[in-house]
Amino acid sequence: MGKVSVKGVLVGGTVDVVTSMLLGIPFALYARTTLNLSHIPRGQVGIAVAAVIRGSAPLYIGELLTGLTCSALGGYVAAWLAGHDELLNGALSSILCLTLGVVTIGWGNDANPLWAQLLLLLASPAMGVVGGALMRRRRHARLGP
Repeated sequence: MGKVSVKGVLVGGTVDVVTSMLLGIPFALYARTTLNLSHIPRGQVGIAVAAVIRGSAPLYIGELLTGLTCSALGGYVAAWLAGHDELLNGALSSILCLTLGVVTIGWGNDANPLWAQLLLLLASPAMGVVGGALMRRRRHARLGP
């Protein structure tokens, strides 16, 4: 088993979650512009925005691809900071994202069907590995054989 970089995993996980949230804002803002907010109770706006995104294939796919790309970025950062065991540290960078996903599922706050929620839980560490692999490839290309 490889060596875990706590710093790499924590920073990579934070990069994953924070960039996902920031890059998700334009999707939410666009969806919000399509709603007539005067007919929606204040506490229900978030649910209505999520429904608009889930109801539009381009918005939904865009949001999913953005989140998956952010998981790869988190894995890349974790692997870069670790300087070793890039795939392991890249995969482990998804721990924060996985924790948030499990909590969201447990609270029943995820609008996705259960099968999609579980698939996304598997996709996050897989994309972290992709990011770690990209960092490893870059490191080996720079250092040579």
